[in-house]
Amino acid sequence: MNLGELQAELRHFAAERDWQPFHTPKNLSTALMVEAAELAEIFQWQTPEESRLVPQRADVRQHVGEELADVLLYLLQLADHCQVDLPLAVRDKLAKNAQKYPARQQIPRPQPPQAAVSGVHVLLDFENVQPTNAELRALVPQAGQVWVFHGPHQRQVAKRFASFGEHVTAVPISKTGKNALDFHLSFYMGYIASRNPEASMVVVANDKGYEPMLEHAQAMGFVVRRQPFPATSAPAKKTTAKASTAKPATAKKTPASRPAAAAPKKAAPATRAPTKQAPTKQAAPKKVPAKKVSAKKAPAKKVPAKAPAAGPSAAPATAVSAKDLQRITEQLSKAGDKRPTKLGRLRGLLKSLLSAQTGDAVIEWALHQLEAAGTVVVGSNNDVRYPRFLAASAPAGR
Repeated sequence: MNLGELQAELRHFAAERDWQPFHTPKNLSTALMVEAAELAEIFQWQTPEESRLVPQRADVRQHVGEELADVLLYLLQLADHCQVDLPLAVRDKLAKNAQKYPARQQIPRPQPPQAAVSGVHVLLDFENVQPTNAELRALVPQAGQVWVFHGPHQRQVAKRFASFGEHVTAVPISKTGKNALDFHLSFYMGYIASRNPEASMVVVANDKGYEPMLEHAQAMGFVVRRQPFPATSAPAKKTTAKASTAKPATAKKTPASRPAAAAPKKAAPATRAPTKQAPTKQAAPKKVPAKKVSAKKAPAKKVPAKAPAAGPSAAPATAVSAKDLQRITEQLSKAGDKRPTKLGRLRGLLKSLLSAQTGDAVIEWALHQLEAAGTVVVGSNNDVRYPRFLAASAPAGR
């Protein structure tokens, strides 16, 4: 809608009906208030919940549209007669409001020209896969616009795809959480589709959770698809998973025995048993009764022959560095009363903080290290406590 053309049309409309003498700023402002009151009258006795149902009622939606049009028409005529450049006035007012009310957080928004560009739009789930610039071009040779969705700790991702120049847009997620990035990507897909229905879109990710959304978009006539990325890191994670499940009996016990820190303590007698048996072989058989020997071996039966190959106490193929653990500890310390109180939420937070290492083995290993350091304590009901931080915040006299 061009406001200047619309104001010219309103001037012509009023002239054909000889309404110009009545269109003074005083009369127009009064008429504007009357029309705004008629708009408010529609919602006068509705509850907030009822007012939200307007889009679902065609008759009410039509009435609201008519009153909004009246308000807009009087507003444009009032600006025209007062010789106010309305677009300029709006921009100036927004700038003043931005200084008066600073933003609490910076949320990047796509520029309309980028979303409206024709061609192929690539939406990259950078938490899920991390291709290089050359690998992305090889995956989608016809890529025109690239949208890189990444976590808060993945820095300078736009520079990674510098060859796309101004046609690459980095989109950090606003807040971490389960599937937070997936929802961001889905929202932008709808935004691009609304701006440019003819555009083709390619979601670069190995996450098959996008398939229902893509199939629905395809059924609506949009040209969309998912492009997996055969990263070298993906097979490594699968190999680790296979190694941990090589022996079914051991793999089943791994998730059940959460307190893996106790495993080394139980295994200690088994390693000392040969040392105690050494003098027995040198001594006379009469001095070592058979019953005592069997009694010493009895505890060894309670300990599995081999410890789980990929349990929490064993570092996975892509172990978390000490620097990452320190960063996680600092994040938990700063979170205060917003720290996760349930094990599932804590795992989700660890996944978002270790976005480049999303394997379950890595998350479990990091969780085990936090427990070993006394930072995290997991109760029998999967409730989580942080005694280390509580002790640090306690008053000095207590």
